[in-house]
Amino acid sequence: MIVITSNYQCLMWFSMIYYYDGSIDGLFTVIFEKYQEIGKCEIKTKTDQVNFLESETIKTDIVKAQRVITGIRENIGEEFFENVFKVFKSKHPKKEEIIAITIKSSLIYGNAYLTSAKKSAVTFNRIVHNFNHETHAYKGFTRFREIQDEYLLAEITPENDILIQLTLHFLRRMPAEKFIIYDKNRQKASVCEFGSYEELEILEMDAVESQKEVIFKDAWRGFYDTIGIDERKNKKLMQANMPKKYWKYLPEKN
Repeated sequence: MIVITSNYQCLMWFSMIYYYDGSIDGLFTVIFEKYQEIGKCEIKTKTDQVNFLESETIKTDIVKAQRVITGIRENIGEEFFENVFKVFKSKHPKKEEIIAITIKSSLIYGNAYLTSAKKSAVTFNRIVHNFNHETHAYKGFTRFREIQDEYLLAEITPENDILIQLTLHFLRRMPAEKFIIYDKNRQKASVCEFGSYEELEILEMDAVESQKEVIFKDAWRGFYDTIGIDERKNKKLMQANMPKKYWKYLPEKN
């Protein structure tokens, strides 16, 4: 909509905003219903501040969402479909519009668009790279501790929502264990028991370390302090091997 003010004779452009429920099916519904407007509109979740002047709320339609999913898989590919989910789970503030534009452009121009220098393609690939990099880092740096009821607990604070990727990784690594991975930033956790898992919303993790864990941590700190030579400590090298943001869950650093 273009508004002309009589006093200042200036033009202001307001793009249409489409709100959805925050689910991936909700986003696919917006893409299906407003396909022709992609690239000329904004897509936001209902949790954002609502603009009542130029906005519309799109109700999630599973059938329409499934048609978008089928179109992506058949015409662009399974790998791209998986990357769409990664971008959707990312922290990027404009991820919905990036996904919508990249899907539409890839359907029009083919897979070559994904390797082009177009802004949305470059941004899409950069987000995927960042997501994969953080997932890989947490696979190596996640630390578990034993708590009550013989569960192992790992607390994480990732920038992106990588909980499902970490859960599946550790389920393969520890199929016979009971463990919990708690995302403190998003207040949700994967509770895993013997190869299966359930994702739960947990506002605060009330965990009590087992006596065995307390003894082990004390022993490890003593070992670390004993073999460490203060004169040979190299904090820059330590940070290069493990960024400092991961140190808070290491027993020897607490």
